[in-house]
Amino acid sequence: MKNFNFYVSNIFISFIPKIKYQKKLLYWLKEAEKYPKEEIEERIKYYISKETGTLGNDAVSIKNFVKPKKLSTYFFDLVQYTNYFKNSLKINFKFGDVQENQEFLTIVKSRPINHTGNSVLMSLNTLRHFRFIKDVIPFSQKENKIVWRGVIHKENRSSLVAKFHNHPKCNIGQIKHEKGKPEWERPFLSIAEQLRYKFILSIEGNDVATNLKWIMSSNSLCFMPTPKFETWYMEGKLVPNFHYVHIKDDYSDMLEKMEYYEIHQDEAALIIRNAQKWTTIFKDKKLEKILSLKILESYFIATNQ
Repeated sequence: MKNFNFYVSNIFISFIPKIKYQKKLLYWLKEAEKYPKEEIEERIKYYISKETGTLGNDAVSIKNFVKPKKLSTYFFDLVQYTNYFKNSLKINFKFGDVQENQEFLTIVKSRPINHTGNSVLMSLNTLRHFRFIKDVIPFSQKENKIVWRGVIHKENRSSLVAKFHNHPKCNIGQIKHEKGKPEWERPFLSIAEQLRYKFILSIEGNDVATNLKWIMSSNSLCFMPTPKFETWYMEGKLVPNFHYVHIKDDYSDMLEKMEYYEIHQDEAALIIRNAQKWTTIFKDKKLEKILSLKILESYFIATNQ
């Protein structure tokens, strides 16, 4: 139903004349004054860190920015904001799981945390990535195991499943075995089913881990190696053992950390509260809209348009 509503609402929006949006741009930009100036400026600087940049030959005018055959969710997430700007303005954008730095100032969903500054983050593919949940199970009532489900397409995931798919303290497995082994396969688990566990792993795939946002809005404890990629969620600002339980890339300390937080549940509760507080930042839809428009405004200024 969520997917259906997303597409129906965006198709409806596409019939609204752009002039109606453009007349409201100044109103929305002025609404930023109702929020702490430092908060607005800090996030804008994080998402677009360069004050000057160049447009590549592949830049597209807003007038010619049309829905592609694939990755339409990215388009819908971006066009709702480009509609507020003049048709003559141009953007570079790259949809999909972006792992590399960009040559020109480019709007992306994801970028390496150690980036060059040409990758401009916006909240894209929200239907898949920005899923927050309401967890009604207290941490103390959850099962003392760690859970993970996912597709294996990188060594970091195959290493995890190879080591722990049969461990009694783990419910870890792949949901397909194209690149793994048949014995690693486990039944699909819904989010609700995973929330029965005290500890949930967040492991990066092509870029960021898609489950990170809903884990950090839950009453379970997020276990994660240091992230290498970031999105609008600002994964690069997450503090190890404050927002999540940090584990080594080879998972060698994972079981030890589990045992620790089984005993020290007060410390686990503090990390969970910190994670939930971080997630709350992104639930203010009005602020999210203001920031998105401010990012585009900054983008056009930086590219001298």
